[in-house]
Amino acid sequence: MIWAAVKSNDQTCKDISVVIHASGENKLLSKSDVLAILKQNNIEWEEKKMKEIDLAAIHKILTDENYVKEVNKVHFSGSKLQIEITLYNIFLVVETKDGKKILLDDQGIYLPYSPKVENDVIFANGFIPNSFQKKEAITPYNTELYELFSIVSFIKAEPKFANWFNRMYVNDKKEIILYPASGNLPVLFGTRENAEKKLKALKYMYGNVLPYIEDGKYALLDVRFENRIVATKSKT
Repeated sequence: MIWAAVKSNDQTCKDISVVIHASGENKLLSKSDVLAILKQNNIEWEEKKMKEIDLAAIHKILTDENYVKEVNKVHFSGSKLQIEITLYNIFLVVETKDGKKILLDDQGIYLPYSPKVENDVIFANGFIPNSFQKKEAITPYNTELYELFSIVSFIKAEPKFANWFNRMYVNDKKEIILYPASGNLPVLFGTRENAEKKLKALKYMYGNVLPYIEDGKYALLDVRFENRIVATKSKT
């Protein structure tokens, strides 16, 4: 067995396999991205002997990569180098009041911005302070971000809502406005307080009321008040 292991290490690496686990459609990192990252860090495998390839170094390089949540495996199977990683699940794109963009994953972790995901997740901007660190978890003390993250969590829990809303805005009163993916009727949502009840009321409104109302008749829906929705008429 020892001799077989020694002989195996003298073999040449014949191929490389990269398996990427991601929620939904992965756009953050592709196999070619991973291979490029390794080459940029002077990791070579083509026609290299297996013993010359530093698996621990590959593991560390990928662990340090911004969008990699976990490095599941880095090992040889026969003469093939196999890499398996899990990516963060991006939940929200946030643009702060000074124009800086970040990403939030489904656990509230701050990640550097990538334009690859902007059209696939909810986008939030407005009066949002720039007070975060890379891969730092969100807390209730980051009021605006915590409010946004909490409301998006409720929206994501209901597939219909996820298809309805694609943008959020934080006004100067720290109230959140939801914008639908289609149409022009925004929703003044307020804060995360009673978020589930508000969304339930909106679900009824979208399904049973709005289809029978003339387009353009209203300019805004206000769900900040308990057990009622206030519709503001359009000036036109």
